[in-house]
Amino acid sequence: MGVIPRDVVEQVRDQVDMVEIIGKRVTLRRRGNSWVGLCPFHQEKTPSFNVVAHKNLYHCHGCQASGDVFSFLMNIEGLSFPEAVREAANAAGITIETREQSPEERRRQRQRASLYEILEQATSFFEAQLWTTDTGGAAREYLASRDLTPEVCCNFQLGWAPSGWSTLTDRFIRDGYTAQQLLAAGLVSPRRSGSGVVDFFRERVIIPIRDHRGRVISFGGRVLPGAEGAKYMNGRDTDVYRKSTTLYGLDSASPHLARVDRVLLVEGYFDVIALQANGFPEAVATCGTSLTEDHIRRLRTRVRDVVVLTDADRAGSDAAEKMLPMFVGARMQAWRIQLPDAKDPDELVRNEGPEAMHKALKTRKPLFDWVVERKRARHGFDSAGRERTLNEILDLLGEVSPAQVSAAASILGLREELVIERIRKRPREAQRSPHLEGPPPDLEAEQYPPWRPTSDMTHLLWLIVHRYDHVADLLERFEGRHLLEAHGPALPALARLIQGEPCASVVADETHPMVRRTLAAVISRDELYAVDASPRALVDVLERFSAPLRKRERQRVTQALDVASRQEDDEAVRELLAQRKALRAGEEAIANGFRSVGRLQERLNRNNPKDDRTKISADIHRELQHIVSRLTDFADELPVSP
Repeated sequence: MGVIPRDVVEQVRDQVDMVEIIGKRVTLRRRGNSWVGLCPFHQEKTPSFNVVAHKNLYHCHGCQASGDVFSFLMNIEGLSFPEAVREAANAAGITIETREQSPEERRRQRQRASLYEILEQATSFFEAQLWTTDTGGAAREYLASRDLTPEVCCNFQLGWAPSGWSTLTDRFIRDGYTAQQLLAAGLVSPRRSGSGVVDFFRERVIIPIRDHRGRVISFGGRVLPGAEGAKYMNGRDTDVYRKSTTLYGLDSASPHLARVDRVLLVEGYFDVIALQANGFPEAVATCGTSLTEDHIRRLRTRVRDVVVLTDADRAGSDAAEKMLPMFVGARMQAWRIQLPDAKDPDELVRNEGPEAMHKALKTRKPLFDWVVERKRARHGFDSAGRERTLNEILDLLGEVSPAQVSAAASILGLREELVIERIRKRPREAQRSPHLEGPPPDLEAEQYPPWRPTSDMTHLLWLIVHRYDHVADLLERFEGRHLLEAHGPALPALARLIQGEPCASVVADETHPMVRRTLAAVISRDELYAVDASPRALVDVLERFSAPLRKRERQRVTQALDVASRQEDDEAVRELLAQRKALRAGEEAIANGFRSVGRLQERLNRNNPKDDRTKISADIHRELQHIVSRLTDFADELPVSP
């Protein structure tokens, strides 16, 4: 696969509907010239995530996450840059032509692509073992006993790993693959003694695990009843598979989540298969791990309601209870269902049919209330038990809605006022949940020169980004950019913006973290100066940039003149007096220019029907051009450093 040329990347960025792509993963509503929603990259109560479609950028004012449509897809979906460009191109109906890759690029691409190829081949191998071999007969009987029809098994590409230490290995080695490739794909393990490898899965029903794009990235394995070994074996992490971020069934569930506006979170692969096969396509499960915040983040970009359907045994209930803080921190509405007379959703659907699950879903209870009741039952109903329960949920109470606080007080049999007072008196360090914190300190920023944007620099950037057509001619006259050298890290991006390059390209190429965040924040701000006020605002900003240097130059001349006078150096005195006169003349010319602009603006504001407003506006702009030229003349004479 070739490399995507830069001009093609720019074409995709310009033509793609950013709101449509992000809107599939974040609920957005229009606000002025941008769209806002709850940030998918951190937890927040008030929407601070902005999508500025006409600039092809997003920015969160809370956690400072920012970028273009490609970086959004890379961060949300875990895509590489070329994959993100192609994903966006497909949405925009753009055909991508690629250039030839370098040898190193080809090597990396082959390595990653070969893993998907090997895993797809392994899926076919396991399927064939299930349906075409005598050794797969026991597995076929087992799947039939779970009411899984051949059609369902084929839809989920279930398979069988036969006995033998190297059945799969031998087959793949004969087909030209290496042991190192099989190790990288997670299909084999090193022998415990000696050299070589052995099959990772043996004598197990195989469940392929797919990423959000439907590509097989790993497998789960289930032993047959009565066989030795752990009931389930989950593939190990590889370059394409991370258990801590992968949700089984999410690829097939995603198209349905927006319609049903919920996700059913279950424990096992067969729970997902049974539910999805029986009319509940929104079911997903973790891959043999506890729920993580990465899992939460993937769900949160798609839905806000999650129904927890862990097993009815103690382990399942404990797991559901441990999930609560993550859901509270993520501002997701979590529900709990205690399934009747069944250990798991698979058994309920098999024994009583889909109607039983529909009925059970109607009995759902807020997970928060369920946890409070469970803790109360565990600690007892006396005053000591209520106190212990309250202490355990106090931090969570500080993050939930007033209605949930009221419900918790009712469950505990405590006065609501008392509970609220206890919340207020929590230790200061507990006043904010770690789930609500922004991103950790930006260690990347330490690798770059320190820089913080001043108000004037922020205003200058805003005017260039949002009012470029109205200030471009003034910027062309301003040649004193060395006055901005205190903002050195931002100058390359500033120069590109002044040259009229697309904002999204400038932000995408920017490597300095603070410059990138500042640009994104500026782009996401809709209104600062009206169109008519923008030229004057730009000149005011440029004047303020030069003012400290002009002041310093006056002080230098004054001090040097004092020294020359005391030393009776007549030639130096004459030279310095001429410099002071030139400085004063220049300052007066700038002041006169601003006064002239002020008088013209007053005439314009009076709205006298006899006045030619078009001519007055032109005169104002011409006077502003003269001021910029004078500021530039000053800049040519002023030293950069004090």
